[in-house]
Amino acid sequence: MKLTNKEIINYAQEFLNEDKTNKDITSKYFIDKTQRARAEFLSEEKIVLSGIDLVLKIFKLKCKNFKILKKNKDGKKINKNGKILVIEANAKDILSIERTTLNILQHLSGISTLTNEFCKRIKTSKAIILDTRKTTPGLRKLEKYATYVGGAKNHRLDLSERFMIKDNHILANPDIFRKIGLMSEAKKNTVIMECDTLTQVKKAVSLKIKHILLDNMKINTVKDACKLIGNKAKIEISGGVNLQNVKKISSIGVDFISVGAITQSAPAVKINLLLAKI
Repeated sequence: MKLTNKEIINYAQEFLNEDKTNKDITSKYFIDKTQRARAEFLSEEKIVLSGIDLVLKIFKLKCKNFKILKKNKDGKKINKNGKILVIEANAKDILSIERTTLNILQHLSGISTLTNEFCKRIKTSKAIILDTRKTTPGLRKLEKYATYVGGAKNHRLDLSERFMIKDNHILANPDIFRKIGLMSEAKKNTVIMECDTLTQVKKAVSLKIKHILLDNMKINTVKDACKLIGNKAKIEISGGVNLQNVKKISSIGVDFISVGAITQSAPAVKINLLLAKI
């Protein structure tokens, strides 16, 4: 997943408006309007960088005249105390967007860093890490972009992409299996069916579902489900996946492992901005 220039501009402008950067009373009152400064974004830990293009767009929108002395690209692995970005600009402008730009880099790099850790744990298997829709409202595209930067594959972006049948759909309509049977083969091939039990797995296989999601199953049950499915469908694991068990799960031979934690629970990484007058 990539972000379009229009999407980056829209996000940048939204974030600038949210923080009222044009009304920074502290910087306007205390900082000389002609003072220039150098801003160094430094990582305080090992990270996988994400969000740099959005940060640069914020500088472009906010600063009339700025110079880039050093920058890294998204996906770059930055060591502790590494320089992420070095910029010279008007000091007042830098101070007005300091928190906004740090928030972006810390949050998105936190997601890409955690995602990359999951991907590293399963690199010897055929499994692929997927993200989910467990995202911050309004920030889904950014957060899914960060998982992509970290090495994951993007699952569906929203409810308009693919059919996904969950328990509550079945509870809301017990006739759902008959309707699946009436689908054309092409449409049925876009269905993902979530299964909590082996009985449901057998039903999914009998319906010739091509993507079966095994949700919150114990390892031994997952192994039994995989035997039932064989090569009749792609197998996805979801629920309770963490850094401690993801390698064991991947060794079973599943195709996908979806991890809500990479967007829902990723901690912000530690990035600092050092300012110096020039």
